[in-house]
Amino acid sequence: MVSAPTARASGRSGTRLDLAVLAVASVALRIPAFVAGRHVTFDDGVFGASAVAMRVGGQPFRDVFSSQGPLFLPLLWLGDLLGFRTTNSPRVIAVVAGVALAVGVYLTGRLVADRVGALLAAALTTACASVLWVSGPIAADSVALAFAVATVFLALRWRDDVTLRRGIVLGLGISATISVKALLAPVIVPVALVMLAGRRLGPILAGAATAVGVHLLLWLPWGPGDVWEQSYGYHLEVAGDRTPGANLAKIASTLGDRDLPLLVALGLALVAIVGRRRAREPWASPRLLAPDTLLLAWLATTVLVLLTEHPMWRPHVSQLVPPLALLAARHRPSTRVLLVAMALTIPYHLVHAWPILQPSEYADASKEAVQLLRSLPEGALAISDDPGIVWRAGRRTPPDLVDASILRIETGGITAASIAAAADQPDVCAVVVRSRARWGSFVDLPRRLTAVGYEVAAGNGRSQRVYVAPDCDPP
Repeated sequence: MVSAPTARASGRSGTRLDLAVLAVASVALRIPAFVAGRHVTFDDGVFGASAVAMRVGGQPFRDVFSSQGPLFLPLLWLGDLLGFRTTNSPRVIAVVAGVALAVGVYLTGRLVADRVGALLAAALTTACASVLWVSGPIAADSVALAFAVATVFLALRWRDDVTLRRGIVLGLGISATISVKALLAPVIVPVALVMLAGRRLGPILAGAATAVGVHLLLWLPWGPGDVWEQSYGYHLEVAGDRTPGANLAKIASTLGDRDLPLLVALGLALVAIVGRRRAREPWASPRLLAPDTLLLAWLATTVLVLLTEHPMWRPHVSQLVPPLALLAARHRPSTRVLLVAMALTIPYHLVHAWPILQPSEYADASKEAVQLLRSLPEGALAISDDPGIVWRAGRRTPPDLVDASILRIETGGITAASIAAAADQPDVCAVVVRSRARWGSFVDLPRRLTAVGYEVAAGNGRSQRVYVAPDCDPP
């Protein structure tokens, strides 16, 4: 018979091994996106350009436009520094978030399931393409999601005894999550259930005050007005009519395309639940603080937010993966059934995940644009409606134009006149237009650029051009 101390030591050893394997696997899955010679997503390019702008002293919100929370760009700056400010080092924060997310889901899985279930949940999370698309390329989603999972883990671990100190820590977790990306506010729900169930006013007030207070304190270094306008007002201004039906269709298609193994595991778990209920085997505790209750509350609130969000982007579907993976692992069928199902779905998954597992190179037109930017005089800046082109060319973008999204056009933050004014600055030598929906939509932009001395150096059509100022001589 194995003694209790020996069993505990063996358990700790097994946990360390699991975490090491998950960390290595998570990094390995993200290496291709990390070393990619192109920007892999639009956000990857935006935040890569943002990191470069901060290298020369640009401050978040004051100088560098940011549509994310006040904690994200400082963390991006830190990751870039830890990566020694090389071309790809802005992606360090994404890879770290991917590893942290896998670790957090595993540790949470150990609380709500057994070791096999925890490994399953972590593997599904770290290998799902929805998560890979936001944790290899740079994205705020993965960083906020890592904080959210850590917060849910602590809420589950402390659900039977939330002290004042623990309430403060949970408040910090909420604050960190929403200070990176406010869209992940549903993490508040399971934490609130845990605190309210404890019926202790001190931890409730301390947690709420910490969450709100720390979040607002993070506004102060960058100017509360600028933080509100860019992180909140900007999104509220473009929010149009809600389209829950269209959003639901996008969620379903995204999960089907990118995360089939997760859907299969979830379907098998539902079948297993039905079978256990017919056999009169309980599968979930009815208590308010039962893991199923807390995970379902987190999941349901996230779904509600995504259904009412406008516009909703496919990367946001990644928020559903951890709670779904944990529920699927908690109620999984036999290991044999699960292994057979995963073996059958992996080929489909690899085909659909291949663009992020092995990102392609630039197409000829984008490659030509990068080469033209690299040939500019030393110290020259460039602007583009696809800022990743400028980043990958080794050039810098003026800090207010690192984000050239459609939403900034819709809110009037970027106009043909403002683009021409930026292009007329003495250190800006090129303008790259890559999208009909963004700067290619400005009918008068070619005329305005010609008026300030630009010539078309490459491309055909208003939406695919590279403009260069031939006499540009940056100071």
